[in-house]
Amino acid sequence: MLARRRHIAKTITWRIVASLTTFLLTLFFFENDPRVTEKATNVAVIEATLKMILYYYHERVWYNIKVELRSKVRHITKAVTWRLIASLTTFAVAFALFRSDPDAIEKASGIAVVETFLKMLLYYFHERIWYRQDLGLSERQKK
Repeated sequence: MLARRRHIAKTITWRIVASLTTFLLTLFFFENDPRVTEKATNVAVIEATLKMILYYYHERVWYNIKVELRSKVRHITKAVTWRLIASLTTFAVAFALFRSDPDAIEKASGIAVVETFLKMLLYYFHERIWYRQDLGLSERQKK
């Protein structure tokens, strides 16, 4: 039970960091759109909702993978798998909301590429911070 609470808490803290980052990147890439603030907010809200669900299941899958918990390689691998899922989601949402922009594909791709590297770095540090918290880890080690 404690492990599930850990996964929910990690989901929420990561979504705050990640959605703010996506919002700012969307503002930057679509700065000429007259409704950029409204649309960037919608991108952040829609992706936050979708990604909280996807992130929770990503955590559950990784929780059940029996790989040494104290491994930096594990954290890097989790970061890469999550970034693939998350960047594709961001691209799809940004493109859908800005599809009337003649350069929507290029701009949505730009957001996805920049966030891939930026958020991978942020996610790694997020994992390292959570690694230092025992909440729910002792349950896994008992299995």
